[in-house]
Amino acid sequence: MIRKKRRTASISGRRHEWINHPGCKCRRTTGEVQRRCVLSKRRRLSSDLELGAGDGPWWSSVADGWSLFKAFCDNTALHGLRYITAEGMPIVHRLMWVATCFAGLLGAGWLIWSIWLRYATSPTVTMVQDTSYPLYHIPFPAVTVCSVNKVLRSEAVKFVEEYTGKNSSSEEAARYLAVVGALGLMSYPTYHRPFQFFQYNMSGRPLLSDVNVTELMLRVMPSCTDIFVACFWKGMEIDCCERFLVQRTEEGFCYSFNSRTAETRWNESLLRNNAAGATTGLEVFFKGQAGQAIDGLDILRGINVHIHHPDSYPDVAKGLFVPEAPSHVMMAQVSPSQTVSTEEVRAIDLSMRRCYFPGEGHIYGLPVDTYQQDSCFMACRMHFLAKACNCTPYFFPRTIGMRECAAVDLECLSMNNAATRSNKPPNGTPGFHPEESALDCECMPPCTATQYSVESNYIQTGNLESKRGKGYVDVFFKQMGGVRYRNDVMFGWMDLLVSFGGIAGLFLGFSLLSGAELLYWIFAGFAVCVKLKRERRKGVRALLMPRCSWLFNMTKRRSLARSPQPPQKRSSSTSTRDDFIAINSGEQNSYF
Repeated sequence: MIRKKRRTASISGRRHEWINHPGCKCRRTTGEVQRRCVLSKRRRLSSDLELGAGDGPWWSSVADGWSLFKAFCDNTALHGLRYITAEGMPIVHRLMWVATCFAGLLGAGWLIWSIWLRYATSPTVTMVQDTSYPLYHIPFPAVTVCSVNKVLRSEAVKFVEEYTGKNSSSEEAARYLAVVGALGLMSYPTYHRPFQFFQYNMSGRPLLSDVNVTELMLRVMPSCTDIFVACFWKGMEIDCCERFLVQRTEEGFCYSFNSRTAETRWNESLLRNNAAGATTGLEVFFKGQAGQAIDGLDILRGINVHIHHPDSYPDVAKGLFVPEAPSHVMMAQVSPSQTVSTEEVRAIDLSMRRCYFPGEGHIYGLPVDTYQQDSCFMACRMHFLAKACNCTPYFFPRTIGMRECAAVDLECLSMNNAATRSNKPPNGTPGFHPEESALDCECMPPCTATQYSVESNYIQTGNLESKRGKGYVDVFFKQMGGVRYRNDVMFGWMDLLVSFGGIAGLFLGFSLLSGAELLYWIFAGFAVCVKLKRERRKGVRALLMPRCSWLFNMTKRRSLARSPQPPQKRSSSTSTRDDFIAINSGEQNSYF
């Protein structure tokens, strides 16, 4: 029998007796013999769902959680959950549905994780958009011509005689002449060559330390008329010295055609061509330079040709060597391709798309208007040498506060020559030693760029024009169209949402409304549990509060409708009366 707790209070001049009971809260007037108590259906349902009234906090929490889960399973639209908690369901059937739902959850999770990995590791995809992209939409590549011999003997002799005031045949003038020739050997990726020369002539290293190396090399370099014999563009002869402008390269000072990175900016629009095949592009005939090399320097006789993007500095490590040989031609067949990235790619994080959009990539130290990867690597090598040797070679643009490398700095350039040839990979990459000296450049390609693939073929030719000079190069488009690629997102947020939703719907019957429903039950259940604990501390039966019990009443009502329970036999003991709520005539309990 449940023990009742009594207390008295005076309300409106009348003495009342309050009875607190786990099932009801009643009031009766002192002296009354009969207690009029009514147990409504609503109160009965709430009473049936009481959670661990006499148990400890742990058991009470478990009971609350199970009741909330059961209510969710009975009302949710997710497939299979209502069979797990259905009334009267055999245990074997319950286990079968638990295994089925768990297998569906694992399958959906595995597929969703696989799609997410594909999105995270390769968020973009490059596809061929056009295999015959018109050539007139693509600029003709820049062609940079560099003489292998950077110092003309005749010009170097004039400089030495003016600088020393002595005849070039003297021993002292010969030493200065050798230093000028060694400075002409300074180039990437062979910075060690001039230092090897000075190892046999160490007394010449301190010489010319007060000379501006840039002005010196511009003075002694071969002029335009010393290199070119004739030039043809689209079959028509043009003025070589008007079209080829002085160009800074890591090989020294050269001459460039159709380049925006030349010392004298190209003010006209970039030249284009709409033809393919030999002699339809740029033809250049070169002079020979026999007898113009300084004695003691092992220099090949010929021309280096670099084909690159008009907005980029040339990568001198990829050039074509054209030797001095009449009746021979270096045929350079250019296959252009263009990659265009959509605006959806810009929304992807830079570390994932691995390319720069306009305004993102910056090249410090080079006067360029458009970001190009080759120019970025050139600037990176410049900053590396400036930090390692406290100077930069003469062919780099001058940076504020940075001096030019003189003959005394050739040893430092030679020691760091190997480090300038490679870029450091990410840490932990197999096949690389962690202590290897290399550049640390963040030079990603542009997201929208034009590339020029070159195929060369050095052959003998019967072209009579080739006899006009000692070298002949013919640069032309290989085919009448280029290849255009489109870089787009593999999975956008919309595609990702559709993929996840399709998998969740296929395996679990899950949708956005199901997700909203799950959140709703979580927050509503949390509010119920908080209210339960708060009311238990006060010693009042929590589920008697309508605002706390409505969530369970709805579930229990559905359960009773499906499987009605037989009426329970009432006891004649005094505790039976405690299952009723005493109500005075004309008075309603305030909790209803």
